[in-house]
Amino acid sequence: MLARVSELESFRRWREDDDASLDALLAHLRGQERPSEHMAAGTAFHRALELAEPGEFDTLRANGFVFHVQADIELELPLIRELRASKAYIVDGGCLSVSGQVDSILGRRIDDHKTTAQMDAEGYFAGYQWRLYLELFQADRFRWNVFEVREASDTMLRDINASADESHYVVHGGHRLEQHRYPGLADDCAVLAADFYRFAQQHLPERFEVPA
Repeated sequence: MLARVSELESFRRWREDDDASLDALLAHLRGQERPSEHMAAGTAFHRALELAEPGEFDTLRANGFVFHVQADIELELPLIRELRASKAYIVDGGCLSVSGQVDSILGRRIDDHKTTAQMDAEGYFAGYQWRLYLELFQADRFRWNVFEVREASDTMLRDINASADESHYVVHGGHRLEQHRYPGLADDCAVLAADFYRFAQQHLPERFEVPA
C-alpha cells in the first residue's frame, strides 16, 4: 500500500480531534475533496518559490496568483528542491510505503515552506510531517519557513489596477521555526505508520486492490 506523508498527518489530526468528521477524512484520503482558494494559493506560492532565482522580490507569480511581499523576509533557497523519497514499513506482514516531497534540502537539513492566515507554532511542532520527513530523508534538522498571507484588499486592487485574470495576495509576515531529530523519533513514526495501515484496512480497502 502507498501513502503520502500528508495523509498520515491528516489521519493523526483527525484521530486527536474528537469533533473531526470521519467522512471528511475519508473524502480527503480518496481525493474527493475540492481544494479551496486558500489551498490553491498555498500551492501557487510553493511553485513561485520553487522557480525563484537569487535576488530581491516585491512580487512573486505562479499559477494565476500574484503575491505582494510587504514583509522584510530573508529566505535561503537551497539548489536541491522538490526532492522525493520513500520508506517502507512492515505492518502485520503487509507493507506500507510512505512517500514525501520536500521543498528543499541542504545537507542534513530539510526546509519546508508554509503559508498561513495566522501563525500557530505549536501546531507545527505537534505534527508528524517533520518527523516523517526526517526519517524518509535521514536528516537531522527540519526548518519551517512560515509566510503569513491574506487576500489583497479592494483598495489595493484598485490602486495597482489589478487584472481580473489573477488572484492577488499580500505576504505580511514571515517566521522561521526549527525542530531536531530526537531519540525515539523513528519508533514514533513507525507506530503512526502501523496505525494508519490498520485504519486503511478497515476504511479504505480499495487502497489494497491490485490493478487488473
